[in-house]
Amino acid sequence: MNKSSHPARFWLSPASLAQLLAGLVVGIWLSRQGEWGADWQSRSSAGLGAQEGGAHGWAAFMTLSDNLMLATLLLCWLMVAGVLAATLARAFPHSAPDAESRRSRLGALSLRLSAALGVGLVIGLLQQPLVMAEALTRQELWLEGRVEQVNRALPTPDDSVRLVLRVSRCDLFQPTEVPSADAGRQAACQRLLDQRVQLRRYWPRKLPRDVATREALATPWQAGERWRMVVRLVPPHGASNPAFGRSASPAEFDRVAWLWREGIVATGYVRQLSLAQRLAPPGGLAALRLHAEQALWQRCGEGEGEGKGGGEALVDWPGSPCRWLAALTLGKVSALTHDDWDTLNATGLTHLAVVSGLHVGLMASLVLGLSFGVLRLWRPGGWRFSVAPWWLACLAAWSFALLAGLAPPALRAALMVTVGLWMASGRSGLGVWQVWMLALILVLGLDPLALWRPGTWLSFIAVAVLLLAWQGRSRPRGMRGWCLATLRSQWLLTLVMGAALLLSRGQLSWLSLPMNLLMAPLVTLLIVPLGMLGWGLAGLEQLLLFTGLVPSRPAAMLADGVFSGGLWQLLAQGMAQTMEILSSLASTQGRWPQTPMAAGLLDATPSALILTLAVMALLGAWLAEGVPGLDGRLKRLCGSVALCWGLSLAVLALPWSPAALATVGRDAGARATEAASFSPRAPALSLTVHDVGQGLALSLHSHLSPSASDSTDASRQVPRHWRYDLGAASRNASARLPGAMPVAGEPIGVIMSHGDGDHAGGLQALSAEEIAALWVPAGQRARLERQVSWLDEVVMRECVAGRSITLGQLQGQPVRLEMLWPPAGLKARRDNAHSCVVLIAHGARPLALLTGDIGQQQERELQATLRQRLNGRGLPLLVVAHHGSRSSSGDAWLESLAARHAIVSAGRYNPHGHPHPDVVERLARHVECLWHVGLDGALHWEWSPQGERLQPARRAGGIGVRCLGVKSAE
Repeated sequence: MNKSSHPARFWLSPASLAQLLAGLVVGIWLSRQGEWGADWQSRSSAGLGAQEGGAHGWAAFMTLSDNLMLATLLLCWLMVAGVLAATLARAFPHSAPDAESRRSRLGALSLRLSAALGVGLVIGLLQQPLVMAEALTRQELWLEGRVEQVNRALPTPDDSVRLVLRVSRCDLFQPTEVPSADAGRQAACQRLLDQRVQLRRYWPRKLPRDVATREALATPWQAGERWRMVVRLVPPHGASNPAFGRSASPAEFDRVAWLWREGIVATGYVRQLSLAQRLAPPGGLAALRLHAEQALWQRCGEGEGEGKGGGEALVDWPGSPCRWLAALTLGKVSALTHDDWDTLNATGLTHLAVVSGLHVGLMASLVLGLSFGVLRLWRPGGWRFSVAPWWLACLAAWSFALLAGLAPPALRAALMVTVGLWMASGRSGLGVWQVWMLALILVLGLDPLALWRPGTWLSFIAVAVLLLAWQGRSRPRGMRGWCLATLRSQWLLTLVMGAALLLSRGQLSWLSLPMNLLMAPLVTLLIVPLGMLGWGLAGLEQLLLFTGLVPSRPAAMLADGVFSGGLWQLLAQGMAQTMEILSSLASTQGRWPQTPMAAGLLDATPSALILTLAVMALLGAWLAEGVPGLDGRLKRLCGSVALCWGLSLAVLALPWSPAALATVGRDAGARATEAASFSPRAPALSLTVHDVGQGLALSLHSHLSPSASDSTDASRQVPRHWRYDLGAASRNASARLPGAMPVAGEPIGVIMSHGDGDHAGGLQALSAEEIAALWVPAGQRARLERQVSWLDEVVMRECVAGRSITLGQLQGQPVRLEMLWPPAGLKARRDNAHSCVVLIAHGARPLALLTGDIGQQQERELQATLRQRLNGRGLPLLVVAHHGSRSSSGDAWLESLAARHAIVSAGRYNPHGHPHPDVVERLARHVECLWHVGLDGALHWEWSPQGERLQPARRAGGIGVRCLGVKSAE
């Protein structure tokens, strides 16, 4: 048979694999396009259209006008492309083909590309998650399915249970009297079959009195169990809070895109716990994982007094020092807390905590070495030629990945290790790059959604860089050689992954290199092997107990895991102390820059931009120097150009450089020159209503020269940055959303309308040092002091009608924050009636009205004053009271304001039904443009004497109207 027609060469040659990979990637990408893809993308943080001022990720960088950035990007990519082309040309030389050979190769190329394209399109469509139909939104449904993931067994008053359910049956909870509507909802319900939904199980606000509900509340839920429950679902949705006025922040988390990548088609919560039924216990691999978790929990000393006498231990990992062993040896990443992930991200050690190629490869290597060692003793003459150790190593890799739940990182690692073992065994005849491409093809073929997971590309890029750096080099010798090789590899990976993370997420960890040099060998060579040794000891203990040959007293010690438990407890305490040290380092050093790149790096800190470019240029030098087979002159040329480029950029970033001195001088004179340099195009005021779900968080930035005093204290300078309400308390820290805080870290002024949690909850995310003054209605001060302990350290002012804050002067008239409500000595039972109402005005001209949660009674009392102030003109901007509740926004009130823009700050699928349909009808009659934060994302309003504009974060795809109304968005 001709070599060119051999099946292995036809499909597994380097060119063939590259063509198959390209066709597969295009096919999977095409599978996402269409109506279903548009439905998902329209819900993401960026929407269907590109945003003004930039886009996320790479697109943000390609829209930059900075010639320095573009030049460096072009230089680095040309160098890398040239190096790769030269390497491939030297590795795979070929003679010039004749006409017949060209036709044959063209036919083979077409066949491979079309086959890969078709396969990619089919598997992409088969695994395409479909968004839940809107008809089921907030409808009560009966769901039946298997629990795939759960973060904890029971809810607590401070934290809920998050679980992922694979749906096997869906029914309406209570059919209506309209058969046609029920038929439509039931058809929509069937679309959920074999799909994944994310649910929450909450702690009740009031403890139930009936026994059934109390028992249901105390029943733990475990992964692998089959349950039948009543739920309420909503389609996937997320917040959109870009940094307006700058490039869109790459660091903003796109929740909808993450849900799509995880295959989750709806989110919701469990209703009526007393009706939930456990249909089947965990079985198969899920039962094995649960048993392993319980064994680790008990033997670590966390389950003392539980699980005795045949009972099951209640595993609750958050807060336990053994959670690190659960993550490292069982792949239980949900055991780690949010603070743990923050520490790992800040130190660049995230890859060590996720079961990845490092852990799976280590397990395969240990089994391979042990198998060859045993075989060498058993068969001294033929141990080198046995295939059994390779099969055992592959089995160990897949067993470990299965025990870790076969999550996408574990599946990716198992596939890569399998292909790597095949190549290392010498029976494949493939080169390292063929193995690399084959592994990527298998990963994308088995998990098409991996194409959009950043971890997939980061891991394969890291492997590719190491292959480039070490291909053709001799094996290190001696301790010094291995230490230098480790240092070089970690330095190279730090540059590569640091540049990738800086470009994609906008932040970089300075601690990545030293922490990886210290922790990677510690975790790889000590903690994980000792943790797996603990599992071996646990199995040996169970084997000895099973034989019944151990006396009763030692048997009791073995049953308690005296050997495995002691080892695990020692490792757990060591890991806990190590992570405490790392946490303190992360809090002091942390990520760089402290603000997202779009907010600081590309806007206000050119020295940081210069350092980024220097890192990228030095990366090109390292890649060029590390690739074997290149001509010495070409290697020296690439290295010299990149080195000179990087060093020259780094010199510009030094503190005494002209660029840095210019930056310092600009910051020092910014306040003095802002008023003088005000141009007609620059806004005098910018106001942003942030997308915080069901709540209100508003930031106001004054671009005027700040006033030297206000009406209360002439010795204090008025802040230029203000916050009106801070949203609900959450880990996302609505008080620190992109663009909400000043980049320079100067103190801000805060006005709290009242003490409700959806307005004042975010106050906990700030510190006393960040607040210049806090304005609170008199009736709400005690309520806030119970929620936040450090309020006595803050300058407190009373929000009362008649007071004002002067932000600055513009065209000879003051720009003020005028407080219209509440009046002094107000007595009202409802907290909403105490809301601090603020009018932003330029001289006598009203600009914007912030109304808190006032009702129609308060509106009637303010109506005459505002009508007189407006003097027949419409109000430019109105933040609708109480999120659009029916108890607010009366007809007479809206008619008197005649607002040009009205903003409803409410969650997209909030449980209160805000905005109420009656309020929407009233607003439609009296308002020019109606905006809904839940639909449009954050809304940014800019005003100057020459005009104003309002910019939404999320655009409606295909709707080319002047402003988006609530009705048309539905």
